[in-house]
Amino acid sequence: MMTIRKKAILAILAGSLLLSVGCSKPAESTSAEATPTPEQKKTVEAFGKVEINEIRNINLDFEPVVEAVHVKEGQRVKQGDILITLNMKDYQSELTKKQHELNTARLEVQKLQNKLLEEQLENNSDPDIKKLVSDLSYADSLYQKGLKDQEAQETLYQSGSLSKHDYDTFVKSVDAAKKAVDDIRYSLDIALHEKKLGNKELNDSIAIAKERTATIESEIRVLKNMTEKSYIKGNTLAADMDGIVYDIGYKVGDRIGSGDKVLSLMNLDTMVVKANVAEEFIKDVKLGAAVEIIPLADKGKAYKGKVLSLAGQAMVENGETVVPVEITIDQKDAFLLPNFNVDVKIDME
Repeated sequence: MMTIRKKAILAILAGSLLLSVGCSKPAESTSAEATPTPEQKKTVEAFGKVEINEIRNINLDFEPVVEAVHVKEGQRVKQGDILITLNMKDYQSELTKKQHELNTARLEVQKLQNKLLEEQLENNSDPDIKKLVSDLSYADSLYQKGLKDQEAQETLYQSGSLSKHDYDTFVKSVDAAKKAVDDIRYSLDIALHEKKLGNKELNDSIAIAKERTATIESEIRVLKNMTEKSYIKGNTLAADMDGIVYDIGYKVGDRIGSGDKVLSLMNLDTMVVKANVAEEFIKDVKLGAAVEIIPLADKGKAYKGKVLSLAGQAMVENGETVVPVEITIDQKDAFLLPNFNVDVKIDME
């Protein structure tokens, strides 16, 4: 195979020869108008390869079972295309279980706080405190109802009968009810503290119950964050960009390991040509220079591009010192594939 050095030298010699022949051609008759000869474009030639700069790995942090695989190795996909359907029954059961634990823990906190409140009010008839107690009782009844309804809404959401937007809206309303209870209780605690009414044993129990509640809330956040990824849509994995599927690691019936890669996507928008230019010609290659790209798979095709970057360090390849150059590709089409070999002609001007 012809080396990079020889190809580049022959290209320049060929251009020089054409210029020399043009200069030695006999002059036309003085009676005829002189026809200008097109100037030969000077280029630096090199050999390169089509590559992808961004590869997206699709990973999961939980352990579902593969229910269906909708793509094949090397398949082109569009953003939004379904790649894999998952059986998430175990994950959904764990989330529902944790939500039930949270509701139970919150109810326990409310029960202890109500008991403390009853003791604190036994010998107190302050009208402001009585009003806060009444407000708290009403707000708490709304919150308790919301907690029970939330479990039903969670079941509908996990089964696909309720949209994520509607479910999130309902959860926000329950959170708002909880905040109303907390705000009133805070005001009541201050009022009672000023009157020095309290019970250390009950207060300690409340603190422990609140700590348990916070722990479960954290566990639920961790579970929900596992599915808060751009490529997880309900119980499916979907392409979050135009790309090419490769390295599919699972088949139908397999259980995906937590943290394991399921498959990868090549981002077609980051397709470039990476070529190596011989060191003696790199001085003639400038950033932004126009480039003609000719794939070896079909030399009748030609693509346009520009020099995007020049490496800051030379390397040795096949006994020659070369400088890696990255080239953009204009108007990419379905014919041009990653790992295609190409010839490039970089304008010297």
